[in-house]
Amino acid sequence: MMKKMKIIGGSSLIFLAACTSNETANNDVDSLTDSSDLNRVEMTSNNYDGFQLMVSSCFSCHSPNPTIENPVAPTLAEMKMVYSDHYENQADFEQAIITFLENPTAENALISSAIEEFGLMPQMSMGQEKSAAIAKYLFQNGVETENWYPQQFQAEQRRVKLMTEDLSDIDRGFEYAMGTKSILGKNLKGKLKAEGPLGALSFCNLKAYHFTDSMSQVYDASIRRVSDQPRNQENTASAMELEIIQAFKKQLAEGEEIKPETREFLEGYVHGYYPIVTNEMCMKCHGDVNQMEEGVHAKILALYPEDKATGYAPNQLRGIWVVAMKKRDQE
Repeated sequence: MMKKMKIIGGSSLIFLAACTSNETANNDVDSLTDSSDLNRVEMTSNNYDGFQLMVSSCFSCHSPNPTIENPVAPTLAEMKMVYSDHYENQADFEQAIITFLENPTAENALISSAIEEFGLMPQMSMGQEKSAAIAKYLFQNGVETENWYPQQFQAEQRRVKLMTEDLSDIDRGFEYAMGTKSILGKNLKGKLKAEGPLGALSFCNLKAYHFTDSMSQVYDASIRRVSDQPRNQENTASAMELEIIQAFKKQLAEGEEIKPETREFLEGYVHGYYPIVTNEMCMKCHGDVNQMEEGVHAKILALYPEDKATGYAPNQLRGIWVVAMKKRDQE
């Protein structure tokens, strides 16, 4: 029988968010792209690999290392053990994770005390098929055992590095957008926890572009966030981007899964578009101004006099990621 890791911190179901400096951002990404050889293992979904998705969307906050110091969210081992304790049946286990990933609310979480400790994670908007791949990987693999991280983790890194070379343009753009979101999210959660919304606003004002530019260099792509209600006017969506935003809003309003899309412009290049959806965490700085903590709205206006990014409710489209990259056959 496999031995389980001792839980070393609070447990929760909050899946995701990302890093603390340019150097850390590059180190985080580099550590997940070892290209050594290894034996292939079975895919966890017909179209997506759960480990590969967690590399871009989860590990920057939910560390695969169970002994990490000063975690910003429960470790991978802790989450597996919490779900396993509640759900022995595979179908129930996977459905609980999918439900939370698709709608990360306090009502869908198992342990409210962990949300109080770490905060609620952002809305991922990855879609049910990708969420299902993550859930299936977690159930089928012993990430909570004492040997998984020291023995299997690096082999899995090498495996998905080889797989990334075969990703379609739309899936590759998703990896880039979620990897960047992860780096931004981890830092933002850390600032919110340490300094509250006022500290988070300062971080966004001074550091958000820095991290986005850093990740653009890592991925050799142009990565931007744009909106029809921008906080920083440099992030104002173009006419064509507004069309995509409206299409995404329509899908969301009709209860449909938002479908990312790609478009080609310059020969040899493709642009990918991916939704940014609000949740409870976003409301601290993007919600009803009358519900914000004292001083927050005043600081928003001081930093961004033309701000249009308030008045949101959870589960609304805040904007889109725009990822411009070389087509696979042009690299």
